[in-house]
This record gives sequence, C-alpha cells and structure tokens, in this order.
Amino acid sequence: MAGKAKGFTEKDYLAMAKQKASRASDMPIYPKVLLYGRKKVGKTTLMLTVGAENILVIDPEGGAHYRRNVDDPFIWPLEKWEDTQDVYGALRTGKLTPNHIKQGESSTPFKWAGLDGLTRVNNFALHYVRKEQEERDLTRHPGFVDRRDYGKSGELMKQLLANFHSLKMGVIYTAHERMKTSTFADSEDDDAEESEVTYVPDVPDAVRNAANSLVDVIGRLYIVRIEGNNGTKKAYRRLLIGPSEVYDTGYRSEYDLPDIVKNPTIPKLRKLMKEGSTQ
Repeated sequence: MAGKAKGFTEKDYLAMAKQKASRASDMPIYPKVLLYGRKKVGKTTLMLTVGAENILVIDPEGGAHYRRNVDDPFIWPLEKWEDTQDVYGALRTGKLTPNHIKQGESSTPFKWAGLDGLTRVNNFALHYVRKEQEERDLTRHPGFVDRRDYGKSGELMKQLLANFHSLKMGVIYTAHERMKTSTFADSEDDDAEESEVTYVPDVPDAVRNAANSLVDVIGRLYIVRIEGNNGTKKAYRRLLIGPSEVYDTGYRSEYDLPDIVKNPTIPKLRKLMKEGSTQ
C-alpha cells in the first residue's frame, strides 16, 4: 500500500463521534414554528406571547409597529433582501441583546427571533434577483420578472430558512394565506378533471416545502365568533395544528395533540409539544 501523502492527516472519526453525537434526550431543542392565516387575524400578537423582552421581531411589513402601546417589542425593520443577511449575522453571534438595540435595556440575549412576514421577504428575494439580473443583462426589460428569477429567488429563500434553522434560539415565522387549486384527472373518467382546493402559506411551493420540512409546528391561525349569554358575539383565536386535507398543518411531538389549540399562546403550544397537555 502506498504511503500517506506528505502533510496528510487522517481524521479521528471516533473522537469526532464522541464530540458531536449524543442521545436525543441530551440535545437542546430550539423550537421553530410557522404561523399563517388571513390578514389581521393576530399572527404578530400570537408571536409576541413569548414576551416582548425575549424576542427580536424582524419586520418587513411594519405590523409590529402598532404594538408600541401594548408590549412595545424590539424590532429590526427590513427594507430589502440584503437586510436579512445583516440580522442573521447579528443573531448568529448568540450575543444580541435588547441592550444593543436600546441602551439601558436587558443584557440577556434574545431567546427568540420572529420573522414576521415570510411572504414579504420572498418578494424581497425575487426583486433582488431581478435587479441583479438586469445589471448583468442590459437587454432585459426593466422591472420585468423572468421565469428563471423565481427559481433563483427560491434558492435564496431556502438558504435563509436553513440559516435561521441553524440559530441556537427559537424562531417563529409568519406568512399570509393563499388558496391553492390543484387539478387532476378523474380516476373513473379519463376525459374529466377534478379540482382540489387547499389553503397554504403564501410563498412559492418550493419555499413552502422547505419551510414545512424544517419547522416543528405548522399552524393555521383563524378567528371564531361565539355568542355569549347577552346575545353579543365575541372573537376568539384558534390555531389548527392537526393533520388536515384542506389546510397545511402539522407538528412534531411524541404526544398526540389536539387538532385545535384554543386561545393559543406560544408558551401553551410549547407545553403541549413537550408534555402533551397544558394542565
């Protein structure tokens, strides 16, 4: 057998295994949650139930600004795609605290990051790619989105999701809801077609599939109005997390959880995931 090349060092894979591998019960869990629903149903409100002092809201839509007189959250505004790299870089250090944002506040690092508007961030990625391609190809019509731009922006979004998944902290994503219609052939009549309507987070399917594979909970937030004893109706929030043929939902847990969480909060959801009950 030929000798080892000069300067070659063989890895000690057994030592590496001892350093990196462990039992599931010994590994820390950093929960990742995707919330979606119609506009103005309270996705940001639900996100902030972790405590405004514990979460940095990454805000491309300006929705969290209206919480200034409620819990006054810490906000990192997004105005363009490049901003996502800056906020990820700050969070990746594991040392970003409210004190860095506003002098005199807590020096405890944020425990959560809230990307409050995945739909809008996806638009940032698309327009970033479009602008980049326009600068490379002077024959392109300004402002026109090419079909290939969607694929490239999708790859940017999947990398962003992978980056946030690697953060040693909880992450909550929110997204708008869209109706998706799928058409397929009738199994009994080759000439007939049937349509299936589902409701999913409003991002391209490739991005949605990537997000769904990474998060621990995919929940659809909605509102029900219940009539009280005095005849007036009051609005209550519900979070659908159970498997559904109509809605994009699901969870990872060793317990069988209820399909619907009433009056949801993130702490309540976390307790369900860890213990199977909120009692």
